[in-house]
Amino acid sequence: MKSVRDFSPAGFRAAYQDRGWSMGDVATAVGVSVGTVGRWAGGKGAPSSRLFGALVEKLGVSRSDLLEPLSPDADLAVLRTRAGLRQEDVARRLGVQASDVSEMELGIGRMKDEWVPDLSDLYGLPVDRVRRAKQVADEQWQADFEAKRAGRPAG
Repeated sequence: MKSVRDFSPAGFRAAYQDRGWSMGDVATAVGVSVGTVGRWAGGKGAPSSRLFGALVEKLGVSRSDLLEPLSPDADLAVLRTRAGLRQEDVARRLGVQASDVSEMELGIGRMKDEWVPDLSDLYGLPVDRVRRAKQVADEQWQADFEAKRAGRPAG
């Protein structure tokens, strides 16, 4: 399971400290080790979508409190993880396979126009933002494809 890519260590520290909690309290609340919480707080890692949702619930904060501001070049995977969803969750809503969602996020699969309102609703974002995220994924795929064709590392 992928980690939340734009997790904010500073926002996370503020959330548990404002509550008067220690890293041990957070670890117990969400069922991870203190070392894991320490890595999150220190910016050396980030929770999975599932654990991110548990943090939001247990700390009693909004998702945005634990996230960096949304980048204009955020892709569909970022939007999904910010919403605390797995590819399987999105696939279920769209009536497709999780692999279809994965391909769409990677820019190698098509995002049907009729999915945009559902994705907008799922992610809690305007339709234009969802379309922009798909464009970012498509552009990254194209750049990687061109790099491979030219014999350069993709990235």
